[in-house]
Amino acid sequence: MPSRSRSSLPFGAVMATGAASQLAGSAKVGWLGAPLLLVAMGIALTVIGLGMRAPSRSAHYPAARLGDFTIPIGLAVIGNSVAQFGGPVLALGAAVIVASAWAYTGLLVFSVVLPLLSPKPGLQAVDGTWFLAPAALLADGIGVASVAVRLPRPFALLGWLAFASVTAGVVGYLVVAGLAVARVARHGLAGAPSAPWWIAAGCGGLSAAALGRSSAVFPAGHGAELLHAFGVAALSLWMVGTAALLPVLAGSIRYVVGVRRLAGRPPWPPTFSTGVYALGAGQVSRLLGVPVIAAVAAAAAVATLFFWLFTVAAHLPRLPMLFSGFHGEFEEPVQ
Repeated sequence: MPSRSRSSLPFGAVMATGAASQLAGSAKVGWLGAPLLLVAMGIALTVIGLGMRAPSRSAHYPAARLGDFTIPIGLAVIGNSVAQFGGPVLALGAAVIVASAWAYTGLLVFSVVLPLLSPKPGLQAVDGTWFLAPAALLADGIGVASVAVRLPRPFALLGWLAFASVTAGVVGYLVVAGLAVARVARHGLAGAPSAPWWIAAGCGGLSAAALGRSSAVFPAGHGAELLHAFGVAALSLWMVGTAALLPVLAGSIRYVVGVRRLAGRPPWPPTFSTGVYALGAGQVSRLLGVPVIAAVAAAAAVATLFFWLFTVAAHLPRLPMLFSGFHGEFEEPVQ
């Protein structure tokens, strides 16, 4: 029997498509940026219209709702992309979208994270979806920073808000990463869906990207030494993401080689995680001026678009579920 994940990522396709939109320019196909953003917005509206909950999910088990953090992440990605097109009108529209992401993140922290931590869960409960909670804080911080630099006048409060959100996201990422390492060391990957582990790697790149973006609006100044400190911190987190990416990538390649055919709903985490990994590399390169990392950023941008196109093409025969908002697994190889 195929092994299928029951975890749902309502805005998984939104996140992946939004990331691909932001990286189109880095992949030398900038003309795809606006169309992909429109697709991401269309998917978001469709998922909202169809309903964002998987019917198999239990409302009484908070861990089953961790995938809901893809909603604020997706909204923040869209808000960030809209803001980057420039102009005060678009900046105000982006501000509304980012504010919605913030509101939903806060709601999920109180309705999902706090109940999940009390009583204290066992290590075996930890899986890749846990990284979505800090990822939402990081994405919110990026969204605020993008809006702050586009508004007609500077708002120091937004700079502090972006920095606070990014700091909380980084701390959350490191805490969850520590729990994940302990979980894998003690229990392996048994009982956890495979695709969300890509988020563990992507969250490292997202942390680096968030630090780089928040440095542009940091109210305490933008001196060379301060920017270098941001760069070193971003590099450290990006390297943590790299350390997580290597085993995830190796395991994915080994798994796909044994797959006879693709089945289930599309797994979007590889696309989004590669995208934010590329964004993180780009920010590290900008802050520290490392050409090798800039080349990695460009390569990861191309890989992001490849993952997006491959996921769409491979699942095109099942068009109704392609952008349904729920991720699945590849069918297990026949022994």
